[in-house]
Amino acid sequence: MLCMSCAVGMAGCEGAGEGSDSEAFADAALEDFREGEAEALLLPAVQAVELTLLDEGTVDNARLELRFAKGQALEPKIVMELDEGEVVTLRDDGGEGDLEAFDGIYSAIVSFDLGAEAERRLAYLERVEDGSQVTRFRGRNALETQAFEASALDFVFDGEAVAPASLEPQAFVGASLSFPSAPAPMATTTDFEKTLAVRDLHVVQDPTRTGVWRKVGGTCKFTGDAYGSHGFSHLMNEMATPAGVPVETWVQDWLLTYENNQSVNGQTTQSNPSGVAEIWNRFPHTVEDNQVHVFNDTLDLSAPPFQLLAIVNRVDLHEAGVGGNAGELRYVFQLVDPDTCEPMNTTVIFEYEVPITGCSATRSYASSWYDLDGVGLGTPTYNAMLEAITEPVVASGANPNHVTGSALGQLRVNSQTLFWPHYSGHQWHMREYVNTGAELRMQPVAMTPAFAYEYPDTNTAKQPIDDFINTYAADIVAGSYTVEPFYPGTSTPFQGAYAPYGYLNHSRPSPFSGSDVVYFDPFVSASSSVPAWAAPGVINWAGMQRARYWGSHHADLEARHEFSLNTCSGCHGRETFEDAGGLYQQTLTYGVSRSVAGAVAEEPFLHVRAQSPVDAGPAQFSRFMTGTDDGCTTPSGLVAPLGTETCTASCCPVGDPANGPSAAQYHYDDLDRRGQELEAIVHSSCLQMVSASQVHHLQLTPAH
Repeated sequence: MLCMSCAVGMAGCEGAGEGSDSEAFADAALEDFREGEAEALLLPAVQAVELTLLDEGTVDNARLELRFAKGQALEPKIVMELDEGEVVTLRDDGGEGDLEAFDGIYSAIVSFDLGAEAERRLAYLERVEDGSQVTRFRGRNALETQAFEASALDFVFDGEAVAPASLEPQAFVGASLSFPSAPAPMATTTDFEKTLAVRDLHVVQDPTRTGVWRKVGGTCKFTGDAYGSHGFSHLMNEMATPAGVPVETWVQDWLLTYENNQSVNGQTTQSNPSGVAEIWNRFPHTVEDNQVHVFNDTLDLSAPPFQLLAIVNRVDLHEAGVGGNAGELRYVFQLVDPDTCEPMNTTVIFEYEVPITGCSATRSYASSWYDLDGVGLGTPTYNAMLEAITEPVVASGANPNHVTGSALGQLRVNSQTLFWPHYSGHQWHMREYVNTGAELRMQPVAMTPAFAYEYPDTNTAKQPIDDFINTYAADIVAGSYTVEPFYPGTSTPFQGAYAPYGYLNHSRPSPFSGSDVVYFDPFVSASSSVPAWAAPGVINWAGMQRARYWGSHHADLEARHEFSLNTCSGCHGRETFEDAGGLYQQTLTYGVSRSVAGAVAEEPFLHVRAQSPVDAGPAQFSRFMTGTDDGCTTPSGLVAPLGTETCTASCCPVGDPANGPSAAQYHYDDLDRRGQELEAIVHSSCLQMVSASQVHHLQLTPAH
């Protein structure tokens, strides 16, 4: 992780004296962002970090030296935002702390409190229980579990390890402190139910802070306050009010984007008035038109048909850029049938970019979540402390640097109901919206291609996306790529207007013409149970799988997985959800399994889902979030690799959906990964983690 924020400078190589062009240069870079003239700028990938202590003080007492990875275009000056409004200039021009011009080492004189850093590490070590285990991750993939070693937090001066408890700062003046390029993972010490993903009913069904649907005497009733601090209507109202739009109109206009075709990045999203009606008519109305598909009613936001499922801390997504943020705060709601209190297949996720920049401020924000671990979950004290964290983020005017004043990054809708209300179990779609200051408007979904890049060749099963994956395999594995609006070097739309998931055949409506619904799967064709007509180059009349994962067996194995996992449809589909051998169990019954033997199927697309009825208990989290290897770690400490060790039920890894479990298997435990990030932010200095900055170059499409 990286608390520091940086920008590549555009200045020349001239030298500077005390307080001269370095300060002006740094201040100008920061001011550009403050005035909305520049977007957050990311720190180049770092290869090595060293800090030389120059004296025993704590102010301007150290020389920081960074060597950046090769192959990057770098200017002679690079600005870092250590704290909000406090910036330093790294330079390679021989001035102000840089020992030699143009040697590839960027330097700056910085303040570093070695004693405070030792205290942070000791405080963490006091929390870690004896025998604690820690999982090592590569990206989101859990690789192995092992015993936590306290020596992982030792300082390394001139190649010699020094334990924090033995540190005497004055003894190391003149010594160089180095930081590992891949910091050791820190064992989690907090309860994720309190600090990362809050779903306790005393919180998410607190009637003083949100609206609540409950079964009372067999009848579904609405209680609570939808305009409370965590309420659906409150979150919408905080966006609508600055726009001068009544919140009822704001919500109605958003829902009606599903009534008509929408054009997004050169693609057309289909209208579905019947899907709109499924939600619209579950709101109470202050003005009623008594027509199912006309939508001239006025919605009553005092009792919206949405139940709060979880409040999620995504500080692990903090941005390493001038004007970056402290990650995200998310609210997850699920649609409710007011007649029965049963959950419906639609979730709405408010995803706020926490408007905090700078290392100390980010650490302070993370610590406020961390401190919740010491308070009783769902108690009045806990609920008040949580509201003190969330309300400044969701309130109107939370981000004065944004044209809308809102901190909303995006609002995501995962739905079967809006698109396919009559074909339950077959189609999911995800849309993404941004606050323009006047409305919630659709934008392309993050990191996800248009569905046309999935269509396979009917003879080889190769997907068009395979070429992109193979061309940029190294960048994909390194996490230094993105899915741009247009395919590289062309004007052809690349980024998807929405993320689809599901099954298509000719008996159900689809955005494709009948002759397009073709699919050849080498795993299916190798099976003796395949219908005689299902052959290469022949239309598969039984249907095709759509956007359950990206890439085929023609793509690079590791790059295909990483690319697909970073898409909305892959992360919510077969890359993380096990289907236990069925290509799509509700409809397609033949084929060779790509699952690990013993695996149990898990319903896809929602990482957070309500119980039935919606007040029956806490929301259910997917195995991707809670850990596919939970409780079944092997004696070797490795999660079951390549089918050589057995697994049972939910402990099974996910077999590679394109190549099968003999090629690759994947374990996840995303809440543990996020917990490690929280520990690192709270207990580490900014400088310790600067070498890991490239992991934040890529804004993944994170799971809920």
